[in-house]
Amino acid sequence: MTLTNKRDALCGAALALGLMAGPALAIDPFFPEFGNNGIDVVQYDIDLDVDPASGAIKGNTGLTIKALRRTTSFGLDLHGLDVTRVTVNGRAASFTRTGGKLNITPGRPVPAGGVMLVDVSYGGIPEALADPTAPQDELFLGWFKYRKATYVVSEPVGASSFFPANDEPADKAFYIFNITVPEGFTGVANGVLVGSKPVDGKRRFTWAMLEPMTTWLATVHVNKFRSDLSRAPDGTPIRVYAPFGIPQSHIDGYAKAGEMLTYFETLIGRYPFGSYGSVVVADPILYYALETQAMSVFPAGNDPPSEGLVAHELAHQWFGNSVSVAKWEDLWFAEGLATYFEFVWEHRNDPAAFDAAMLDNYDYVVDRKLKAAVVEAPDQLFSDRTYLRGAAALYALRLQVGDSSFFNLLRHIAQDNRGGSITSEGFIRTAVRFSGDASVRPLLEAWLYDDAVPALPGLAGRKAKPGPVKRPDIAGSRCGRHHNVRSACR
Repeated sequence: MTLTNKRDALCGAALALGLMAGPALAIDPFFPEFGNNGIDVVQYDIDLDVDPASGAIKGNTGLTIKALRRTTSFGLDLHGLDVTRVTVNGRAASFTRTGGKLNITPGRPVPAGGVMLVDVSYGGIPEALADPTAPQDELFLGWFKYRKATYVVSEPVGASSFFPANDEPADKAFYIFNITVPEGFTGVANGVLVGSKPVDGKRRFTWAMLEPMTTWLATVHVNKFRSDLSRAPDGTPIRVYAPFGIPQSHIDGYAKAGEMLTYFETLIGRYPFGSYGSVVVADPILYYALETQAMSVFPAGNDPPSEGLVAHELAHQWFGNSVSVAKWEDLWFAEGLATYFEFVWEHRNDPAAFDAAMLDNYDYVVDRKLKAAVVEAPDQLFSDRTYLRGAAALYALRLQVGDSSFFNLLRHIAQDNRGGSITSEGFIRTAVRFSGDASVRPLLEAWLYDDAVPALPGLAGRKAKPGPVKRPDIAGSRCGRHHNVRSACR
């Protein structure tokens, strides 16, 4: 099947909608070397032939791109890997490499609004990128190999380690993955499993993500997996992929996402994707989970996964994935809400215990003088400011407007922005609109933008617990990932 026919067969209607959608935002100021604000990628068709023994790949990625202005050349992010051929609309195109950019010059200019079908053939052994959010630590992002297996964790800018990408948070696209692997191995990616078939003595797995997805949420895993399929009470397929030897108690812990999913639907609306999955990575250097869209990544451990960790990554599917952040500085929206729903799940049957836990969190925010939830630099993205002050801001909002208005506005955010992205200002406007309370604006502006920690509504006279105050046990936060949060996580 040709590239064009494959796109038509799997995503015709979705692709047409994408071509009519508005343009992506400008390059994010936190990572200005990534992205290209002159193009809007509508779809990625990623074909990878993976050798898990060596880690090498043979890749071909087709991109459907809308030009946002007259285009004589454009750049895509691609780290390492050897490019052998590029075509644009079926014609050979010239290309050069500069750092992490693949610069492409079509045979003829493309007018503003024109569509380019770009095809890039490449290969080699992918190299993970240095993590720009942790300049003092030796941390990496993207494609990793361990033993005879591979996996991907890319937040925030690691996508270009295995496919040519417009690696900018607001440029969301549809994805088709064809992962060809040796017999006995399984290729796992985002979305719904379309099927698998033998190809030249190997096996090809096809996955389709037909809801818009930002680049850093794309993931691919190759290993000899045990696969377990169950269904949430609402019927959503729940898949768990784990290396052989992972205990059944661990598998059951990940599968509990089905029960959580149906409960969260009662609060914030229907689950936004066609299926949900968890993939377990046994590489000892991976110590944090990641909410890769519809197929979350979890590190293997000696104990079953905590319910808080599973709930955190699942909540991200609504907030952080389906509705993602338009700018990295607003990551509190994703991490604060996922943290908040850890508390919600743990204390779902005990409102008094929920309030006590949120007050403990508030006391920690006050004790540590955590600054504004909207951060000013990349090295603050995964700090307690986005997770814990973000969750405290949401609790303050709930106290101000009441439970009914609070969950009503979250449902509207999830539904009205589905497949898109949001800014802090957009969140504030929605909160004011659906609460009908004009005082919500100054309340949220103080929590999100002011360094001083505001008082909680209705609890202005409350005294915080005497120090030292213990950091809340938040399973989803990346304790130890960055130098600036290690002391808080010990």
